[in-house]
Amino acid sequence: MNEFSPQSDRGDHLDLLLATSEIGIWELDVATGKALRNLRHDQIFGHEELLDEWSGDIFLAYVHAEHRKRIGSLLANSVNGGQPWSFEAPIRRADGVDRWISAKGMPKFSEDGQVTKLIGHVIDITQTKHNEDRLKLLSKELNHRVANTFTIMNSMIRHGAKETTSVEEFAEGLMNRLASLARSNRVLIANEAERSSLQEIIRVELDAFANWQQRVIVNGSGPVWFSGPASEALALIFHELLTNAVKHGALSNTDGNVTVNITRTSGQETYIDWVERGGPATSVEPHSGIGSTILRNAMRDEGKVTLDFAPGGLNCHIVVNESFQREVKHPSIAPQQLSTVEQSATDTTALLSGKRVLIVEDDPIIGLDISEILLAAGARPIGPCRNVASALKAIGDLPDAALLDINLGSETSESVALRLAEMAIPFITLSGQLETGGLDDQYANAPRISKPFGEAELLLCLTKILQ
Repeated sequence: MNEFSPQSDRGDHLDLLLATSEIGIWELDVATGKALRNLRHDQIFGHEELLDEWSGDIFLAYVHAEHRKRIGSLLANSVNGGQPWSFEAPIRRADGVDRWISAKGMPKFSEDGQVTKLIGHVIDITQTKHNEDRLKLLSKELNHRVANTFTIMNSMIRHGAKETTSVEEFAEGLMNRLASLARSNRVLIANEAERSSLQEIIRVELDAFANWQQRVIVNGSGPVWFSGPASEALALIFHELLTNAVKHGALSNTDGNVTVNITRTSGQETYIDWVERGGPATSVEPHSGIGSTILRNAMRDEGKVTLDFAPGGLNCHIVVNESFQREVKHPSIAPQQLSTVEQSATDTTALLSGKRVLIVEDDPIIGLDISEILLAAGARPIGPCRNVASALKAIGDLPDAALLDINLGSETSESVALRLAEMAIPFITLSGQLETGGLDDQYANAPRISKPFGEAELLLCLTKILQ
């Protein structure tokens, strides 16, 4: 079946390398047009066993039609002009699955300079392409969100100034809303998206739009749980819809409202209808930008988003395919991930009075802020320590607890966490990232607070570990 097998003293080593690296290799004889391959080559194209024959024409039949002419020209240039062959292209395998491949080939010449054969390899790069596409979309979305975030912050400040009667009340409300906005942004990259429900995604996004929560009504049955990519996509979609509603739609005035209707079909698809009413009249779709692009493409091939800019307000119909959903019989939240503090105020002063709390934080402003929060609660802060060396030295003062920033410039707090654990001193990790950075896995279950955090959240968590 024309299987290619290296014949040399090092053949066994090469076979092992090819098998572990998932590389398909091929050798095309220019005179006959036939090609030898290894088994992995044909598997990449959807065949469990080697085909009886292979050729350039057979290969081109697998390439997506819109890329076929380009790839054919590259092949002709290699055969006729002795040019190296290198490209990436989408293919449709024999089983109907679409994949991406990377192929490279080099010509071999006769003594008179004629091309006699092409040799090369092919690799399945589908996951790499998906990651690249996701990173491109993520980069555009993050840039877009930065601009939107400043707009939302301006709106929060204006609304907060009208609703509050003291500087303290205004500051507390603004900090809480900024923390909610930060939490909604984390859905983009968080592992917590793997356990997100549709209701939770909507709730997290609405938390960042506190002034308009009462004007968004969600109708639907029990929880619907999604995969990580689906949670990420829906978070993007709802952020865009809410931002657009606040800036231009039903939430931009005092009379409009939004209704979100959630239904499941017998085929296990989920339908989500976003309906705006009472806002400014919209009869023509606005200029297409990154927001519209995200709305239409965030679901990729696992669903569909349809926008209807009706005169009465925007209608958005979202279809989520069954493949983007997953069963969760007993959902639970990981204990180390602390959410917004929704409990009533606790008398932390009595619990923290006189407690010595080590602060390890490289940012001087954040460190000073934490120190002032602890002093106001009656605690005795040690530090802030801005590096590992000073933190290890400060542990000698025998703190009752510690607040530990994970990343300290070019180093991590792993050695500090190790020392605290050895001395049975409870600690909380602080981080602007959702991953636990360089900390050893056995300490990843320490209570963790994500930046930015609220004063009440910090003090409540601290009292819990001290108790």
